[in-house]
Amino acid sequence: MEDPAKRKTILIVDDAPANIRVLMEILKMDYEIRVATSGPEALEITLGDQTDPPPDLILLDIIMPEMDGCEVCHRFKAEPATKDIPVVFVTARTDDETLKRGYEAGGTDYVRKPVSRVELLARIKSALDQKELTRKLIEEEKLQGILEMAGAVCHELNQPMQSISGFSQLLMMEMKEDDPKYEYLSIIKSQADRMGGITRKLMRITKYETVDYIESTKIIDIDRAAKDGESSD
Repeated sequence: MEDPAKRKTILIVDDAPANIRVLMEILKMDYEIRVATSGPEALEITLGDQTDPPPDLILLDIIMPEMDGCEVCHRFKAEPATKDIPVVFVTARTDDETLKRGYEAGGTDYVRKPVSRVELLARIKSALDQKELTRKLIEEEKLQGILEMAGAVCHELNQPMQSISGFSQLLMMEMKEDDPKYEYLSIIKSQADRMGGITRKLMRITKYETVDYIESTKIIDIDRAAKDGESSD
């Protein structure tokens, strides 16, 4: 059995106690379970005081009094706190029109009643896996954006550092080494070279092509550019 602290939480929403018992019996060994017996109660559990974290997945009956499952799903998807929670409908109504309404409301999948244990667990796993994959892709996109911006900033910093180092070197060539200003210029050049080295190292880890970050500058694959530069020396 999984560690309860690491188990995913599933919210079951159904107005029939018998249906809830069936679902709980299937899921209790693998998931933490929360229950709502109506659409408004489900919304209150997830969007009310929010002392508990939102569920990882929602099993939602479609045919319910007060508020049907499609409307409940639509409400979930309209709220930032719950819009990314996968909703799997559990329903005896599997005609095209009903399923169309469910998917249009934002449903991820559906399971037919009477529920098959194998099908239910497979649909839940698939929905949770897809949610995790989406989360990872979003994180990768954020990381890519950070690396691209770092490449742009390093590119802009590297050129002035080279200019400072170069002009310092020219001024030093016109001075005698015992001139007090020579030592100051030597320090300036040394620090500029050091900063330039840091920016070049950072540029080597930005492997993504980017466009128009600063003054229409295009930053290319730094690793490829560095190798091209070495081969042309």
